[in-house]
Amino acid sequence: MNRKILFSLAMIVFAAAVVIGATGAFFSDTETSSGNTFTAGAIDLTIDNTSYVTSTTTGLLVASPSTTWGLSNLTNQLFFNFTDLKPGDEGEDTISLHVDNNDAYACMDVTLTGTPENSITEPESAVDTTAGSNEGELQNALKFAFWADDGDNVYEVGETIFKEGSAANLFVADNAKWALADSQTNIWGGAVAPLPGNSVRYIAKYWCFGDLSATPLTQDNASSTNPLTRPGTGFSCSGVNSDNSTQTDGITADVTFEAVQSRNNSSFVCNQT
Repeated sequence: MNRKILFSLAMIVFAAAVVIGATGAFFSDTETSSGNTFTAGAIDLTIDNTSYVTSTTTGLLVASPSTTWGLSNLTNQLFFNFTDLKPGDEGEDTISLHVDNNDAYACMDVTLTGTPENSITEPESAVDTTAGSNEGELQNALKFAFWADDGDNVYEVGETIFKEGSAANLFVADNAKWALADSQTNIWGGAVAPLPGNSVRYIAKYWCFGDLSATPLTQDNASSTNPLTRPGTGFSCSGVNSDNSTQTDGITADVTFEAVQSRNNSSFVCNQT
């Protein structure tokens, strides 16, 4: 082959190699964002309860360890677990609602699951004409009041009762929830708003076997007192109008609390239609 032609081909190959090898020399820049994540938040509602009940020996209000517990998720805890009731007996509980992490609406539901007659005693049979397994009259004789408390276990001037009446009237199985804080309600007063994340709110409840009357105590703006250190619960209970129709009768009920995110949920109400 002609030497000039070979030399020209060699130059062409060399030039191509230079072009290919030089492509990485153009101006450039590379940026990398590593470890991108999405993590869902959480809403965790935990509850504790402080309970008082009429003593079966002294007739005075005493602490009730069996219905008192520390902060936890609800498993087998009971708000009510009382037997051998007598007309005029009373009790008080203060529930602490702890909403962790995020703002949340709060709803409550108490539903009767049974009203057992249990048995008909001889005195009861003279005034009670019902004898069905779930026709007990105690549901009509047990009265309740629920209010937004400040955490001191007593009903005081300026605090709001949001539910009041007999077990039969309040704890009906109609799936109606009680709004504690939703887009239309806030039982603790002030502007309608959800429960702030990492906050505590208190609900108190009083029950009476007989006729219940509200006698609110003077507001002391303290949270460390209780019905044993204050002059009572802020209520009175009278059993003078009771009769034998409730002997051996009982009630059973389920108590449910619900927390629902409020962010991006501005129209939430506890009872959806």
